[in-house]
Amino acid sequence: MRNKWLGKKTAVLAAVAVLGFTGPITGVQGTARFGSTEVSAYAAEDMLGYENPEKIIIATPNSNNYSTTASKISILGACDYRYPLTMNGEPVETTEYGFFTVYVTLSVGENVFLFENGENGHRLVINRKKSASGGSSGGGTSAKYKAVANKMGELTLPYTMPYSAPGTVKIDYLPLTQNTTFRIVGEWGNYYKLPDGTYVPKSAVKVYSYKMPSNKVNKVKVEYDKTKHTVETTFSMRMDALYDVQVSGDTVKFVLYDTTAGGAVSVPDNPLVSSVSRKTDGNGRAIYTYKLTDGDKLCGFDVFTKNGTMTFVLKYAPLLKKQGSLEGAVVLLDAGHGGSDNGTVGAMGIYGPKEKDVNLDLTLRVKKELEEMGAKVITVREKDTYYTLNERVALIREIKPDLSISIHGNAMGITSDYSLSSGFLTFYSYNNIQDAAGVINTSVNTTMGYPKRTIRKANLSLTRLTACPAVLLETAFLTHPEDYEYLLKSSNREKLADAIAKGAKEYLESVAIYEQSVRKHTVKRGETLSVIAKKYGVTVDAIVKANKIKDKNVIQTGSVFVIPAK
Repeated sequence: MRNKWLGKKTAVLAAVAVLGFTGPITGVQGTARFGSTEVSAYAAEDMLGYENPEKIIIATPNSNNYSTTASKISILGACDYRYPLTMNGEPVETTEYGFFTVYVTLSVGENVFLFENGENGHRLVINRKKSASGGSSGGGTSAKYKAVANKMGELTLPYTMPYSAPGTVKIDYLPLTQNTTFRIVGEWGNYYKLPDGTYVPKSAVKVYSYKMPSNKVNKVKVEYDKTKHTVETTFSMRMDALYDVQVSGDTVKFVLYDTTAGGAVSVPDNPLVSSVSRKTDGNGRAIYTYKLTDGDKLCGFDVFTKNGTMTFVLKYAPLLKKQGSLEGAVVLLDAGHGGSDNGTVGAMGIYGPKEKDVNLDLTLRVKKELEEMGAKVITVREKDTYYTLNERVALIREIKPDLSISIHGNAMGITSDYSLSSGFLTFYSYNNIQDAAGVINTSVNTTMGYPKRTIRKANLSLTRLTACPAVLLETAFLTHPEDYEYLLKSSNREKLADAIAKGAKEYLESVAIYEQSVRKHTVKRGETLSVIAKKYGVTVDAIVKANKIKDKNVIQTGSVFVIPAK
C-alpha cells in the first residue's frame, strides 16, 4: 500500500540527539546502546521515538527457541539501516529505516535462521512441534438445552452482549445494561436463555431461585436536556425489566418484557419527540412508542438503571452555532491502549515506538484539529495511562458525545504473512443511528488517497455502543514494515490527523441542526406557504421538506412550521 511514499534501504546517515531511550537492551535481540552518550545515534527527526538500533532486533517471534505447531510463521524485526540484511545467506528486503518481515516455512523439529547485518549477527531458533492427532469424536458429551422454570436473573456487568445462540454473537443485537432483570426460560451449557430468545453468559448473571413477580410501570417522567441534546424518560417500577429498542423511520419503540404499561406520559417541548403512547401487548410486554419530529435527527439511544428506576435516553443531532464551524459539537477521542497495555508492537518490538505511543500522538493531533474547527473535545487519555475497556465505555455513556472515535493500530497473527496485510480500516457495530462510519471512512480514504475500502462491522467494545455514533479506526498495520514506518513519520501522522478531523467534521455537519436555523412560524389566517417562504427568504420546497408537509396547497391556521436555514 505504501510503496508510492516509501523508499527501500538507503545509505543516508543522520546524527541526531537520543530520543528518550536509556539503558542497555538485553535478551534475544542482543545488546543495544540506546541512551549512551559515547555512541552516535542514527535517527530521523521526523520519526516518532525511533533510533537506529545498530543491532538486529527480532520483534516476533518475541523469544528465541520459539515453539509452534504452525507450518509457516512471519518473522518481524529491525536492523541497522546502513547495511544490507541477509537471512541464511539470502538477501532480505528492508524499508528505508531497516524494518523487515520474512514469511518462513518450518520443518518439524529445530529451524535455525541466521541473520547478518554489517558486523552484527543474530541466531533465531524456532521449534516446530507435531500437531496433536485428533481424538475420538464420540468420547465427549455436548451440552443440551433444557427448559427452566421459577428462576429469574439479574445482569451484574456494566454492559452485556446477548447471543443469538450459545457462543454465537449477532452484532445487530443491542447490549444490555447492568441490573436488567428477566425470567430465565432455559439453559444451554454456560448460557441462560432469556424471554426474547437470546442467550447471556451465566458468568454475567446473578440467579434468584423463585418465580419472577409481576412488574408494572407506575410512573413515567419525560425530560429534555438541552445541554446534552437528549430526551430522557424515567420509568419507575418494581424491577428493571428486560428491554428492546426498535427504530423505524420516525418511530422508536421501547419494549419492556414481562411488564404492564402504566404511568401518564407528558412530553415537554423539545426538538426530537412529538408524542409518546403506551400499551401492553398480548405477550405481556409494555410498549412505549415515541413519535419523532424527524427520525433523521436521532443520533443515539441508551438505557440506564438507578435506584429502582430505568431511564431511556434518546440522543438528538448536534446543535451547531453556525455554518462552517463545529462550535456546539462534542467529540470524544479514545487513544487505544496505554500504560501497562502496549497494544501491538511493530518492527522495533518493545524497544521502539509501540501501538499505544502512535495512538496517543495521533489522537492529540486530531484533538488539536477538531478544537481549531470549534468542537469541544474530550479525551480518554492524554498521557501514557491505562484504562480498562469498561472504564472507556462508561465515560462515553456518561458524556453522550455527538461522536466517539477510537484510534488504534492493526496487527496480524504470527501465522499470517505480514507483508500481505496493510492499510487503513474503519470498524463499527451499529449504523442504525446515522452512517458515521461510512462518512468518515470515505472522507479519510479520499483525502489521503488510500485505496477504497468498505467499512467493517465488528463486535468491539468501543463500537458496540448505541449512546452515540461510535467508530474505531485502525490506522495501519504495525506488523507490516512499511505501514509501521509510515506511521512513525510525523508528517504522515499530521496528514492523517487532519484527514480524520475533516471526516468527523463532514459527518457532524451532515446531521447537524444549526441554531440560526431553529426558527418557527405559526400560520395565520389567509397565509400561504409562498407568503411564509418569502418572509423568511427560503423556498417553499425547503419548508415542505423540513416539516414533511403532504400537500403544500393545504395548510392549517395555527400550524407551527420549522423554518430551515437559508
